[in-house]
Amino acid sequence: MQKRINWWWVAVVLLALIFGGMVVFYFSYNRMVVKVNKQKEEVTQVTPTATPTPDPLAPYSILLLGYGGGTHEGGKLTDSIMLAQIAPKDEEVRLISIPRDLWVPILINQEETENKKINEAYVIGLDDKKYPNKKTEFTGNAGGGEMAKYVIEQVTGIKPNYFAAIDFDGFTKIIDSLGGIEVKVARTFDDPYYPIEEKINDPCEKTEEEIKAIEATMSGEKLDQQFTCRYENLHFDKGVQHMDGTTALKYARSRHSNMDGGDFNRAERQKLVVTAIRDKIISIGFIPRIIPTIQTLTRHITTDIDFSTMSELVAKISEISEYKVISIALTDQNVLMNTKASTGQFILSPKLGENDFSEIKEFIKNKGLIGPTPTATSTIKPKN
Repeated sequence: MQKRINWWWVAVVLLALIFGGMVVFYFSYNRMVVKVNKQKEEVTQVTPTATPTPDPLAPYSILLLGYGGGTHEGGKLTDSIMLAQIAPKDEEVRLISIPRDLWVPILINQEETENKKINEAYVIGLDDKKYPNKKTEFTGNAGGGEMAKYVIEQVTGIKPNYFAAIDFDGFTKIIDSLGGIEVKVARTFDDPYYPIEEKINDPCEKTEEEIKAIEATMSGEKLDQQFTCRYENLHFDKGVQHMDGTTALKYARSRHSNMDGGDFNRAERQKLVVTAIRDKIISIGFIPRIIPTIQTLTRHITTDIDFSTMSELVAKISEISEYKVISIALTDQNVLMNTKASTGQFILSPKLGENDFSEIKEFIKNKGLIGPTPTATSTIKPKN
């Protein structure tokens, strides 16, 4: 009789721990979830209609946004923009990389658009002080994600179902919580100008007079290269490399290499990191680690994926892991062209002309295949 009582108490304690863990997970997770502000509508009599049954094999997509964070200016500009479309019917995951310099129209108020780089969409949606007259859904804590989703739909023709935005600290913590990842580095490269965050304004032993003289004759990368103390040299060897969170972040962000530099090569490296994270999650059975991981990320991630939906997505991890991964990158080698705005800043625009995204949509629909090279039909005339 005593043994039965003891086992009964053990069962009670285990259930209490499990329940307590789920409660902690629920409240921790919900700190990251934001809800869309909606326009109040007049109540009218509506004839009820049958709600169609959702297609369980319908494709769905998640917009992934990465930003620096911190308190410095530009901390919320999205350096990394990737749309992950999951197609159960085709058993495919399509990773669509969108360059941050893509020139797009952004709704800055109820009706007016202004062309800006696409990495500003998230910031504009979050900034209700500078942009007080935006549409209701583009305001509040979810405004950034909703604005980014809206702009991405205009460009790709795919309406993201959800978004998840993460800062760099959160990115490194996720990878460290996995025990690091194995990344298949495509080519050996060095980057001598990777920025050191705490030295971003270091004068590098130059006087104010020397700095003024340099700034009067140089700009852009040439100016940056005069302050070598602000940067560190990165080196990566070709082949499978084990990376902790900090190293993986540097690998994904590096853009000044002569061999593997620029935003397009960086986008390819970011997809390699995403794939490595997916593979690690599958290989270690990540589910038992979800609770402690979520608890450490509540200040670093913002998403509109609610608890119920996230639970459904987690349950599908093993199934999705078997899907074929298709990488689609928008570059100046397919549907984009390099140009400049009137301000002199470097931008990317559709080859068919400013704000004509029809070829981009077709390119994505065809999973990265393109027909004859188009001829630009209009001249870029930036609005700002």
